[in-house]
Amino acid sequence: HELTDNTNNQKVKLTTINNCGSAALRIHFSAAPSLLHNEDHTRPRKYPFVNMRLADHKMLDTIEGRHSCRICHRSRKFFCYSCYIPVGELENHLPRVELPVHIDIIKHKKEIDGKSTAVHAAVLAPAHVRIYTYPDIPDYREESGVVLIFPSSKSLTVAQLFERNVQLKIEDNYGLPKGHHMGTMLRHRMDEVLHEENTALSGRKYTYDNLPIRRAVFIDSTWNQSRGIYADTRIRGLRTLVLQNRLSQFWRHQRGSPRWYLATIEAIHQFLLEVHVNAWGLNRNYRGLDNLEITEGFHQLAAPLSVSAEDLVDREAPYNGHYDNLLYFFANMYDLIHKYYDHNELISYRRPI
Repeated sequence: HELTDNTNNQKVKLTTINNCGSAALRIHFSAAPSLLHNEDHTRPRKYPFVNMRLADHKMLDTIEGRHSCRICHRSRKFFCYSCYIPVGELENHLPRVELPVHIDIIKHKKEIDGKSTAVHAAVLAPAHVRIYTYPDIPDYREESGVVLIFPSSKSLTVAQLFERNVQLKIEDNYGLPKGHHMGTMLRHRMDEVLHEENTALSGRKYTYDNLPIRRAVFIDSTWNQSRGIYADTRIRGLRTLVLQNRLSQFWRHQRGSPRWYLATIEAIHQFLLEVHVNAWGLNRNYRGLDNLEITEGFHQLAAPLSVSAEDLVDREAPYNGHYDNLLYFFANMYDLIHKYYDHNELISYRRPI
């Protein structure tokens, strides 16, 4: 069965796992308690984006035909995935997202631009997102405050960067055979135990100007390709971070990948969520996380930082959906896919957890 992907007008064979562009699903690993249970594929589907602060994306369904990109003049549907700008009438209607840190995305040269969700971030947050094609990347060795979202033996969590009293308890090399490195085991889930005596903020008042992170780098490639990029001396020395576990809602399947491997745009959203909550807390009245299926470890860490607050999205107000519009195109395509396909029958949602 084929369905045209409106975000790039590419045809996606959803029932064939061998025809799902390798750029579709990324290696943004998580490190959190193993509290997510295997899905019951017979249960009713929970709509993941309910109560999120998402702009109405139904207008995307009303756009017909294609438009010329004003820079490269190529024909595109919603946005140009080469120039990272919206096309046609969307130029004046897209939501814009302001981010507290800069995001750099490094993609492998063999990846297909039109199939990567990384482009969504560049289109929706153009002032803060850059995309590079490897090996044409910056040299990060002299820049302070840069982190790489990548699993390594020295990876930290976002909470640790904010000096919260949280430590990873890693026993027996994550259960891997002796001599194996956790960052090379594609199929192995990283388990951890959170030890915390006091999970509150460190007492430091954070602003956009003094965050412990100024730039985050994401690698947008297959697992094997990412290992080659990570070996580059220009990024090899960066501090590495892992994210809290969250089940992916991506509809494309990549062989051998479990549900907690996030699409690039999901990983960016999760990262920014964790940064914001650790810096400025979580609005207790915000219900947009209810169906995202983030591991219980995240909620345990966020609980002491939850405060009752007004329904505001000021830059340094407790998290109230500040970055949810990064999922604007993603949520629209999710809805379109589920209009034609049964959620429980799609291979991507039947992957092991």
